[in-house]
Amino acid sequence: MAVVGCGWMGLPTALLYAEAGARVIGVVKDEREASLLNQAVPTIAEPGVEELLKRHVEAGGFKVVLDASAAAAEADATLIVVPTRVGVGKKPDYSELVDASRKVGRGLRRGSLVIVESTVGPGVTEELVMPELESSSGLKAGPDFGLAYSPIRASAGTVLRDLASYPRVLAGLDERSLQAAYAILSLVTKGGIVRVRDIRTAEAVKVFENVYRDLNIALANQLALFCEAAGIDVEEAIEAANTQPHCRILKPGIGVGGHCLPSNPYFLLEKARRLKVGLDLVRMARRVNDSMPLHAVRLATRALRACGKTLKGSKVAILGASFKEGVKDARGSASIQVAELLVKRGARVSIYDPLFAPGELDVPGVKVAPSLEACVEGVDCVIVAVAHEAFKSLDLEGLAKLVDMPAAVVDGRRILDPAAARRAGFIYAGVGRGLLA
Repeated sequence: MAVVGCGWMGLPTALLYAEAGARVIGVVKDEREASLLNQAVPTIAEPGVEELLKRHVEAGGFKVVLDASAAAAEADATLIVVPTRVGVGKKPDYSELVDASRKVGRGLRRGSLVIVESTVGPGVTEELVMPELESSSGLKAGPDFGLAYSPIRASAGTVLRDLASYPRVLAGLDERSLQAAYAILSLVTKGGIVRVRDIRTAEAVKVFENVYRDLNIALANQLALFCEAAGIDVEEAIEAANTQPHCRILKPGIGVGGHCLPSNPYFLLEKARRLKVGLDLVRMARRVNDSMPLHAVRLATRALRACGKTLKGSKVAILGASFKEGVKDARGSASIQVAELLVKRGARVSIYDPLFAPGELDVPGVKVAPSLEACVEGVDCVIVAVAHEAFKSLDLEGLAKLVDMPAAVVDGRRILDPAAARRAGFIYAGVGRGLLA
């Protein structure tokens, strides 16, 4: 088996197949990445990956190469798990997927199977991937080789568990492709396989899932803004609303990060544009969620003003760089977006995240601090941007001794007790709570 793309989802996928007894060839484009993986050094900070990588590299069940064509020629089944992105003008960028498909096609053998697992808009597998596979191989999808689509369903921090336990959605170009892909996925998927009528439907399922979450978070963020104006604690209101069995409002915050949610809605929006279908809610949700880092900066500005200070020239500490709590992954991080906005407005910014070692973070114009104490020393404002466990038990009295009082604290995830912050002498502001001077 070949797995093209050994990143945040591809590497765990490859290792699960190795764990199931398959001989797996991973494919990456970077020589250094290949060298590290072949030495059993993980290139992603995902729980459980290091142990599996060491076991299967040492046992010979997993190796990494640079040549996707050679890997496909050796494999009975090839999984394509390369990243798909959003480029200039928020247009989908499928260039890595097209490149991978072309290279796989050059090595494709008659009777082999290709399963696309990258997230794409409806129609992309048949409109972009299939023609590349066919033109590069000289073979015909269906009669000569199998083609299927099964989107990854997993979250950073629990990828191995999610891949093994969540139901997998699957569609094949034809019945033979479907049956072959079903057999392959069954090796690692214990949560069941949901077969859908065609590949376009399977592609839509993954995008729909992430659009749903994005819209739900956008709703929560708009409710948070309302609550700030109305003097309501959004956390209390949402928790009470969610006791109704049919209500499931997610949590608001300073922004939506990660690789998927900020990009996947645009895959659907591009297809809708071509079909001349309006998806105003989807577009509006993106605008709302993209606006939240700026809202965090505005809260900091208001809180500093209440301290008798201005944002320009102030020292601001940001606690947390990950895109979500408990995960060492800063892709699309709202915290970093906040930091960049603060720098543009003349603030002097430091950032600290306990999950990252010194040298692992690089934010232009921002001091990456080695410790929480070094991050907050002498600052005028502390922004709690990520709900890491280490920040949920902040010693606010001790923090007050390190900052330059009067100082502000902006609670971007509502993990602090506003009353305790005010008792410690801080001006408190929180997303969904507003300014509590």
